[in-house]
Amino acid sequence: MSQTPRAVVEEFFDRMADDDERDTVDELFTADAVVTLPGTRFEGADAATELLEWLAPRYEWAEKEFDRWIEAGSHVVSQGTLYGVDADGERFEDVRYVDVYRVEDGRIARLDIYNDLAAEGVVS
Repeated sequence: MSQTPRAVVEEFFDRMADDDERDTVDELFTADAVVTLPGTRFEGADAATELLEWLAPRYEWAEKEFDRWIEAGSHVVSQGTLYGVDADGERFEDVRYVDVYRVEDGRIARLDIYNDLAAEGVVS
């Protein structure tokens, strides 16, 4: 039995939070995946890897505090706040985020990431 869309998304979060597993998140995406953030877009089999490469120089570390999940068929929305340290060593907290996922056949086909830091160009 395949995982529910939310279970796939939760596995993505678990892998992203684990330094030893983060490089395996590409296994959770379709070959034609699309990942968007304000001002940038990654497509295809390397979308997840390109996302990791894009994030790496922007944050020393970042974590999410979940507020709520919304599930509608193949779509999963996670809302909450981010906190951590940016690449300049500045702490940040209470940064709102919304991640919208579309899961097809047990893999992430689309991920749209919205957060105040990216939208305001702080981590562009």
